[in-house]
Amino acid sequence: MDNLILYNGQLVPAGDAKISVFDPGFLYGESIFTTLAVRNRLPCFLSRHLDRLLETARQTELCEVPSRTALSDGVFRLLDSLGTPPALLRITLSPGPLMNFRLDSPTSGPSIWMVLPVYRTPLPPSLYRSGVVVGIGPVQSFGTTDPRFTHKTGNLFLSRWIRHHLPKDQFDALFRTPRGFFVEGTVSNLFWILKTGEILTPPETWGILPGVVRGVLLEVAHEIGIPVRWGSLTQRSVHQARGVFLTNSYIGLLPVRTLQTGRDAVAFDPLDPLLSRFSTELEHRLMQDLSHGNR
Repeated sequence: MDNLILYNGQLVPAGDAKISVFDPGFLYGESIFTTLAVRNRLPCFLSRHLDRLLETARQTELCEVPSRTALSDGVFRLLDSLGTPPALLRITLSPGPLMNFRLDSPTSGPSIWMVLPVYRTPLPPSLYRSGVVVGIGPVQSFGTTDPRFTHKTGNLFLSRWIRHHLPKDQFDALFRTPRGFFVEGTVSNLFWILKTGEILTPPETWGILPGVVRGVLLEVAHEIGIPVRWGSLTQRSVHQARGVFLTNSYIGLLPVRTLQTGRDAVAFDPLDPLLSRFSTELEHRLMQDLSHGNR
């Protein structure tokens, strides 16, 4: 069956899963989640995703969350039960209903958790050769004290609104700081390849989401000796870069060929040799991860 989900540790038809209208995840977007890719019916980088999810649960003070073992076992149970393997899995934790069904009450716990299959067509291989077009998003006051940016929460209205209004030829839009530095996309982390051969990427201290694939690529850069600098570029300084790429669990590493800046367009090389090297190393790390089984 392909309409199954895992709900609080139980396999149920997707239409039978319910969440209280008094759950802050529904009311205010206070749920947390992680989305991981699936390859050959195996979850990719599952351990890293669970590390981040459970740390987010701790920092956002979710009560009575499922154990790491329960989450991991649930992922494999769902994958083993689905007729068609999904492209992705989304693991979501929500606080549970407010006590006494009052909006001014705390949650009663325990947290509700779900694992949902996500069926999505893979990106065409040609996009990884040609690169994609990205635009400029709104200015955001990023900071490590704002959990909407540093954690994957259900408060996704702004990102979804931007994506629904993207021009058809644009894959994503890049948020900017008040000083004009590009920080990340609505669904992706951002890397620049400078003309000096260095990698430039915004640091977590700026309040960006610490993406799982981002973390793997930073380890790769360190291991193969490619220098990484913390920071970013502005619309005026993008000429310092020869290449740009985006990362997340769905796209892996995706080159950017054009940054659309209003009337102007800045071109980059989607076939930069560093992109090919990073892609190869990322695939190698993924195969190593899958071979370890995660069970």
